[in-house]
Amino acid sequence: MSNLQNVVDDLQARLARLERARPRGRTNQLGAARYLNISEETLRQRHARGEGPRRSRNGARGWSYTYDDLDTYAEQSAT
Repeated sequence: MSNLQNVVDDLQARLARLERARPRGRTNQLGAARYLNISEETLRQRHARGEGPRRSRNGARGWSYTYDDLDTYAEQSAT
């Protein structure tokens, strides 16, 4: 049982390091596409169909995305 606890402890420590390394804040459309590992055009097409992650208008021509919204979208798309 001790070995299993060591594995669990190691996984929890790795998860904590990964969560600290994740970017937080906001990004633009190119950054969002890269974060989701899709092209910018694919992201545009998804928004045109009424899909895609939540976004906010950033100035006259750009869009802004939060990393939390991108994570939520990625999790929903995976299921």
